[in-house]
Amino acid sequence: MPHLYLRAAAMSDLQDFQEFFRNEDVMRYWSTAPHTNLQQTEKYLHTMVDSKYNGRCDFVIEYAPPSAAPKVIGKLGLFDGHEIGFMLSRPYWGKGYMKEAMSQFLSDFWARDDMEKNDEIVADVDPRNSACIGLLKHFGFEETGYRTKTWETHLGWCDSLDMKMERPKR
Repeated sequence: MPHLYLRAAAMSDLQDFQEFFRNEDVMRYWSTAPHTNLQQTEKYLHTMVDSKYNGRCDFVIEYAPPSAAPKVIGKLGLFDGHEIGFMLSRPYWGKGYMKEAMSQFLSDFWARDDMEKNDEIVADVDPRNSACIGLLKHFGFEETGYRTKTWETHLGWCDSLDMKMERPKR
């Protein structure tokens, strides 16, 4: 299996971010439409880089194959210290990369003691996003509620499936 690393975002990741932020498949269930210009992605990346959570609980997913230069293929983390969000560049879907990254993230996150003491991680998922729901359930997230018309996006009004994972017992 190729090497995946979770690391802090940097402005030098802009071109890689643009690849997945402009892709309609990747952005289908995101809260915004696909980016149509580099400035939109640059603004998003600046926000991530400047966040107090960057590199602490919000990361880029870097793919480092043995025979090529490392490449950022997605993002994963708690953008607000509590709610999880993730995306993966389209060419890397269906290969187990997000499952590997999520496993690494959750293991590292629950083991840390330098973060605010979170007893749970929550997710707000578009109920049509079966791949996301399946991944979260695989790692022990449970459904906790359903809300209608919570997000108005490029798809119109979207509902929310609320999910959470409680801190594992030691």
